[in-house]
Amino acid sequence: MRPAPDSARLVLGCDWFAGDATGLLVLISTASPADVAAAAASLTADGFTCASSDSGAQRCELVTPHSQYPVDVKETIVARDGVWVYVESSNLDGTPLLDEIVQGIFG
Repeated sequence: MRPAPDSARLVLGCDWFAGDATGLLVLISTASPADVAAAAASLTADGFTCASSDSGAQRCELVTPHSQYPVDVKETIVARDGVWVYVESSNLDGTPLLDEIVQGIFG
């Protein structure tokens, strides 16, 4: 199950997949700032590594092996001010797109 704040409302969801194990999923949600902060604070208990980003947001990552193919799945969450951005990528680097999204949202 993908992590999300309790009061999360999906604003935008996009997925791109090519073949069996190459893909990118982007989910952008809004929630109360308190729920976003609480959900971000709980991510380390689920194995995520978290740090503050240049935008002032909390950025958390978790890399796990794909359940069926010999590639890694990377989950990245950026959380700030009632906004929750979730990006999951496998067999490609979703960081450049995530950085563009975060720049567009938080400036």
